[in-house]
Amino acid sequence: MSGQGLIVGVDLGLTGMKVVAFDDTGKPRFQAREASIQDMPKPYWVERDGRDFWELFSKMLRDLVEQVDAAGESLAVIGIGCHGDGAWLIDENGDQVRPGILSLDSRAIQTAARLNESVGDDLLRVTGQRVGPASPGVVLAWLKENEPESLEKARWFLSAKDFLRGMLTGSFGTDLTEASTAFTDVHTQQYSSEAFSLYGLEELEQKAPPISAPGDIVGGVSRLAHLATGLPEGLPVIAGMHDVDAGAIGAGAVKSGQLAVMAGTWSINEVISDRPVTGDTWFCRAFVEHDTWMNMSISPASSANLEWFVTTLCAADMDAARRAGLNPYGFIDHEVGEVGLDDPVTFLPFLYGNPMGIDASASVSGLRAWHKRGHLLRGIYEGIAFNHRIHCDPLVEAFSVEDIRVVGGVTQSDIWPQLFADTMGKPIQIPVGGQGGALGVAMVAAVGIGRFASLTEASEAMGTTTTTVEPTADGTKLMQERFERFMALVDTQKPWWAAQAAK
Repeated sequence: MSGQGLIVGVDLGLTGMKVVAFDDTGKPRFQAREASIQDMPKPYWVERDGRDFWELFSKMLRDLVEQVDAAGESLAVIGIGCHGDGAWLIDENGDQVRPGILSLDSRAIQTAARLNESVGDDLLRVTGQRVGPASPGVVLAWLKENEPESLEKARWFLSAKDFLRGMLTGSFGTDLTEASTAFTDVHTQQYSSEAFSLYGLEELEQKAPPISAPGDIVGGVSRLAHLATGLPEGLPVIAGMHDVDAGAIGAGAVKSGQLAVMAGTWSINEVISDRPVTGDTWFCRAFVEHDTWMNMSISPASSANLEWFVTTLCAADMDAARRAGLNPYGFIDHEVGEVGLDDPVTFLPFLYGNPMGIDASASVSGLRAWHKRGHLLRGIYEGIAFNHRIHCDPLVEAFSVEDIRVVGGVTQSDIWPQLFADTMGKPIQIPVGGQGGALGVAMVAAVGIGRFASLTEASEAMGTTTTTVEPTADGTKLMQERFERFMALVDTQKPWWAAQAAK
């Protein structure tokens, strides 16, 4: 099926953002990128100023529009997929009350622990999930205790994507996927007064944004947004979605029982289901269509650990590669391949958080004087894969998963995908093309404007092919041994982490 105008999907991550204009076959025609700026004003705090966010977002869109206009093409619709959780407070004029709090923020770790201890079972029953430090309800509870004036000034509490949607259209609201991160009933997928009460935030129910389906048209690009971004005035804007849902769709996971593994800033591991299934180790949230659910087990403990290591300790290598016109991350595979499989170094990838819900830190074990940097890099590869396995094992068992799709930084390596397959002990599918969340948003937007009758139809028309990486017997055995070593180190570290947290 064809139609007039290109479909624009926006994928906004915690470390970078991308916008892509697709045709009806899913072919990327034009794209633009920008960095995604974060501020860390205090330990545990990770924020973003809304004005800076909008400026970079607008700059990226202007770049895209210039390419589209130069080619004589037109646009049909735009949708945003963006990092979720955290909280953005907006006043009645649409201005930010304070900088947005991002999902890497862990200032509210004690608030989360207290809520899990006191009302965790009830939160699981009502909302389908216990909570982590960056869960919107937890962040808002922390603000009530520590910045009550910010909540008093706010007209809406939003996600990052909803803030940008408001800047584009002048109307504020949210979608099913973002609404279900804290305050909706897991069965009805609508706001629950009991959920607000469990968080001790009854007064915020009146500040909850209206809920739309992700593909619903919620407005058009305003005159002011047109001047800032270059987008055509009146261009339809869909409600958009949490980027984890967009990434799953872009990876081809649109049906019940498919597992999407996203190795990005966060370790995202999620299974679609046609009924709500709750469990202590995953969040049961709304998917992009009514009466479907996304069951996700997550932690801020994935490829961001590798990025921190190479940008902090390997900057000279990256700069040299860029000057030579090479992939700045290309040296990693080379050094990992040189050291082989013996004499391992174990790395716990907890620089930003962990899957245990405690105040754990990253650590390296087994390091010796004869080790090279490649041993450390391989340890990081393995540690990130093992953290994903911690999340995936319960999901695979609960949902009888056989189809595993992997996206993110891991797929750019020649070594890492095999290590992932051996760690999972199952074949993994890697989509070809790498447009990820932007493509997923575009598929939903295409359905929203009537290009396709369903998400399944859009996926079949716009989706990409995949390559399969099979686990090997020797590799699976080795990774099982290394995983047990990894978990033993976690158990050894727990008393030390607890002692440090108590200080």
